[in-house]
Amino acid sequence: MKKNPLFVAVSNQKGGVGKSTMLVTLASLLNYSMGKNVAIVDCDATQRSLFNLRERDMEMVEINKKYMVLLEEQRLRGCRIYPIRQAKPENARQVAGELAAKADFDIVFIDLPGSMDISGVLQTIFNVDYVLTPIAADNFVMDSSFVFAKSVMKCAENRKNIPLKDVFLFWTKVKKRSNTEVLDNYMALMKKQGLKILDSMIPDLCRYDKELSSRSTYFRCSLLPPPAGQLKGSGLQELANELIVKFNL
Repeated sequence: MKKNPLFVAVSNQKGGVGKSTMLVTLASLLNYSMGKNVAIVDCDATQRSLFNLRERDMEMVEINKKYMVLLEEQRLRGCRIYPIRQAKPENARQVAGELAAKADFDIVFIDLPGSMDISGVLQTIFNVDYVLTPIAADNFVMDSSFVFAKSVMKCAENRKNIPLKDVFLFWTKVKKRSNTEVLDNYMALMKKQGLKILDSMIPDLCRYDKELSSRSTYFRCSLLPPPAGQLKGSGLQELANELIVKFNL
């Protein structure tokens, strides 16, 4: 029997919170290490962040025998490379549906631009199952995130019978010496506003910026999972585990 996948949009009104990085590392962990079939629709027409990352990854695999061996071992285990498709925001849900019709996916992620003013963003948000919103403990980021999440939920309340079930926010780039009082105050304010925050927190670590390279350890990759030794302390495994529960996968 064919699966009914979840459609999950990743979106935020403010840049600099690591939205695309979080999406690709999470997708790779779920797909390559946790047995979940994943697909991504990249709607960032300006930067094409995820589409370009896939191209860089492919180029590096072709010139590096070590990565080629890892990829072949992965293939022999029956683990397929997840697709990354490009789409305009107004066509994202349609493209996601077309992907889902061709294979048994557990989750189809949609990487949306960081503005509700862009044509098609709200339309797509209302037609997915969940929205994931990365946030950082910065006044500018939080102001935008509050407006975004509250606006989405308010609009959703006024529209009956839409697929959108919930919006989940989660902390990223949490500094080692973060002021916990500031985080606690933000969390209390968000909960008072009826917003839902995941327990998992992603620390501010340079490993999230490391792509496939002939010289250093990687973490961010669309073809391979984050190395097991690098997962400890990254918060990524905890985030994936929590989402599996929240999404009832």
